Amino acid sequence: MSGVFIFILGMMVGGLIGVTFICCLQINRINDYEERIQKLQKKEKE
Repeated sequence: MSGVFIFILGMMVGGLIGVTFICCLQINRINDYEERIQKLQKKEKE
């Protein structure tokens, strides 16, 4: 029974870490796109 509990706990912790890591990567990608958009908008104004 203890082994099953440790397995479930490990899966939950691993899943949370994985989701957090993927969200951080996605946020970084969105910031890059926003930066590119701002650069293009500045070029259009010039």
